[in-house]
Amino acid sequence: MGKILGLDIGSKRVGVAVSDELAFLAHPLKTITWKGYKLFVEEIQNLISEQSVTKIVVGVPYTLEGNVSKKTEEVLRLIKKLRKNVSIPIIEVDESLSTKRAHDVLHRVGKKPSKKRQTIDQIAAVFILQDYLDSIR
Repeated sequence: MGKILGLDIGSKRVGVAVSDELAFLAHPLKTITWKGYKLFVEEIQNLISEQSVTKIVVGVPYTLEGNVSKKTEEVLRLIKKLRKNVSIPIIEVDESLSTKRAHDVLHRVGKKPSKKRQTIDQIAAVFILQDYLDSIR
């Protein structure tokens, strides 16, 4: 099946997760600090090559009611641009509450989320990707 990359796109950082070769489990990979679209695309292209990624799953931040917000529109525009620069499929998934779930996990293990923002982004990306992996099984 090949590895799948999961992205949690924020305004300052992008949490990145990757699946195993069998697309069974998601693992945190890194956090990309937002430094402009061109550098973001280069980083994603490098990850596709380095990790032998065959698909990308991107969390889209719909409102709790399932509506489109300004942030939703920004992420959808970024996905559209990204599709023009990578040759693998990009799947959009609803990422509702992934960041809140990440905060909850850190809280349960006694970590302060405010000091672990990069970790939160990666955990949110893991949730986005793992939810997708579970849905395709």
